[in-house]
Amino acid sequence: MRSAPKRIWALLDERQGNTSQTLGVAEALGMPFETVQIAFNHFIRIPNILINRTTLGINKANSPQFMPPWPDMVISTARRLGLVASYIKFQHPETFIAQIQWPGFPSAYFDLIATPKHDNVTGGNNVLLTVGAPHRVTLDTLAQHAEAWRARIHHLPSPRIAVLVGGDSGSRIFSQTHAEKLAALSSTFANSLGGSLLITTSRRTGATVAANIKGCLSAPHYFYDWHIANGDNNPFYGFLGFADAVIATGDSISMCSEACATGKPVYVYSAPDFVSPKHQTFLDELFKLGLAKPLLENGNHLFVPPFRLDDARDIAQEIRKRVGIII
Repeated sequence: MRSAPKRIWALLDERQGNTSQTLGVAEALGMPFETVQIAFNHFIRIPNILINRTTLGINKANSPQFMPPWPDMVISTARRLGLVASYIKFQHPETFIAQIQWPGFPSAYFDLIATPKHDNVTGGNNVLLTVGAPHRVTLDTLAQHAEAWRARIHHLPSPRIAVLVGGDSGSRIFSQTHAEKLAALSSTFANSLGGSLLITTSRRTGATVAANIKGCLSAPHYFYDWHIANGDNNPFYGFLGFADAVIATGDSISMCSEACATGKPVYVYSAPDFVSPKHQTFLDELFKLGLAKPLLENGNHLFVPPFRLDDARDIAQEIRKRVGIII
């Protein structure tokens, strides 16, 4: 057993999804940490095996200079930041590297790799399989943001159902048909309960899709258009905190993971031409665990999930165990 690490680096890049996962785990550790922002150049596209343990892919003009004193622990997410972590490990083997998402080979450079089951990774001793994506959702965060939005949405009838809208994902298109169907199913659900909808689009939601959804709603609602608002005053956490239930589109593993962190009933809109097989495998796991249900044409009923999905907490606990931390 040893004392807590004195210096923890949380590696960040410009990708918001990576940032949320890294910070979620770092915050769940409950120890001071430093954020280290990394910028990349075109060499980052070179296969891992050729540039592992080098700084070739780093834009050095817009990134810190890596030199001693080295951190005791590094938390990184996804392949590109994993390359930076592998370089730090090469320079200072005593640094504990906690990697989120499968980094590519060689994976032995990492002390812990937390990767979701649906990635079908054959785990070694350094692999922890998770259900979904780690995140920054806590009950305190939800309560604070819900209070900030109360004045604007408290007049809507309950139960209030948050609707989290994603968008195109790879070759899977969130079409006008899907937009209209999501609006119809969500409205039918809310109207059957005498409730209302708290709808927020996201960066990936196209303007036409957002307009189609808004135009097809038949239930009382509050509609936040991410692009019109330019992302300002985003109600995402506020809606999750204030709502009695959540509907999420199945294109985003992170968004569905965050929804299932509320401890509230979650319903997922998905279709074979909209959700990839890998994403559907993840959704099927949520359904199996009782954390979510498919959004149906009829027969949606409020339920109580058996637990909150909190992979950030689980990863943090595994890090403490492996490092032997005494806080």
